[in-house]
Amino acid sequence: MAFGKHIKRLRESKGLFLREVGAALELDSAFISKVENEERPLPRKHIEKLADFLNTPVDGLLILWFSDKIIELLQNEPVAEQVLKISRKRLKKE
Repeated sequence: MAFGKHIKRLRESKGLFLREVGAALELDSAFISKVENEERPLPRKHIEKLADFLNTPVDGLLILWFSDKIIELLQNEPVAEQVLKISRKRLKKE
């Protein structure tokens, strides 16, 4: 699942409004709406605060956030699978 859609589900399951999430992160509710609709990425610096506010594990949010970044970078690249395979090997070595 994409980061924004996950955030929206969490927010709605807790009965929160966009403006409440925006206020907690000191961001405009219109910006939060764009994040939820996959139109804008949430800056990395807000992930931990968002996890605290939504009472959800930060690692889960980070995994989805980084996944979105990787997909954005590699989408439509014919060598994407090879890049991921080599990257996985390099991460294990370091």
